[in-house]
Amino acid sequence: MMLKIGFDDQIYRLRAQGGICRYFNELSIGFSASSTSKILPVIAKQSLASSRLRCRSEADIIHATFYNKKPYRLRSDQRLVSTLHDMTPERYPEQFILGKWRSAHANKKGWLDASDLIISNSESSADDLSFFWPNIKTTLKVIPLATRIGSQVTQPIANLENTSFWIFVGKSHDYKNGKILLKALSTLKKSNVIDEMLMIFVGGKAWSRDEKTLIYQNDLEQHVLKIYPNDAQLAWLYRHCSAVLVPSLAEGFSLPLIEALSCNAPLGVSDLEIHREVGAGYVELLSPLNANVWAEFLTAAWNKKAKQPSQRLGQAQYENLCKFYGSERFIKDHEHAYLNCLAS
Repeated sequence: MMLKIGFDDQIYRLRAQGGICRYFNELSIGFSASSTSKILPVIAKQSLASSRLRCRSEADIIHATFYNKKPYRLRSDQRLVSTLHDMTPERYPEQFILGKWRSAHANKKGWLDASDLIISNSESSADDLSFFWPNIKTTLKVIPLATRIGSQVTQPIANLENTSFWIFVGKSHDYKNGKILLKALSTLKKSNVIDEMLMIFVGGKAWSRDEKTLIYQNDLEQHVLKIYPNDAQLAWLYRHCSAVLVPSLAEGFSLPLIEALSCNAPLGVSDLEIHREVGAGYVELLSPLNANVWAEFLTAAWNKKAKQPSQRLGQAQYENLCKFYGSERFIKDHEHAYLNCLAS
């Protein structure tokens, strides 16, 4: 049976990069290479009579990439799949200030309820869904994310060669909690523990007003750098950093954990349910609100005392976990989920 799959372009209209884009890029690459599946275009147009989306595609499975407007109207033989990326807006509504007509998150419940299958990236997000919206009865399948960055050919960043640095990947403001790292840097600067320290913030938006204030008031301009690398450069950063830092207050999965894992980079992460789930055994768990413990971890990592994932797990378990978070398992899990959905 040829599995015909359609991914819409909702998320790509909103942003060109980020964890959700990488998720669907991974699916598109994997299924495009499969001899038993075919990716078909999805054309979605808003009805003039309502905000509901009309969908035209020859695909059997329509996998929505986000939650724009109202769910699609599909043919009776088609199935709608939605991914539960996280429940952060429900946990921290104060962090999402856009009104109902401007934020797709306001439509999430409707999409999940109307779908034939929900794919959750983690058990933690599935638990959150059950807690906040217990009346949603859609079949749910947990499929952890995957990454190819461990096999990515690297490209050095010239002015960073022979330099020590820590990295933070993605958006840094609001619940991503990048400010705690700036506070930890300030602590280290005042104590003169580390000379020529450098923290690299990879991707994300420009510095927020609060971040700028922390940087300038604590004289950190020479110790922070915001860059936008390509995938080859990102892989190089992961493989040459002193540590990867993930201080978030909430996450749906936390892709940098498995990217750092696959590049064998030491990890300091906030002590959250999702980080205990995804990072079990190979990360250092830290209080997300205590700048002093982050400063201590930064110092240990700078001095090469933070353990790599392979050192924490042992080589055999490390290799098995890297394989689990690889593309082969990820694509097979989605293929089985799609086929079961069509058969139901």
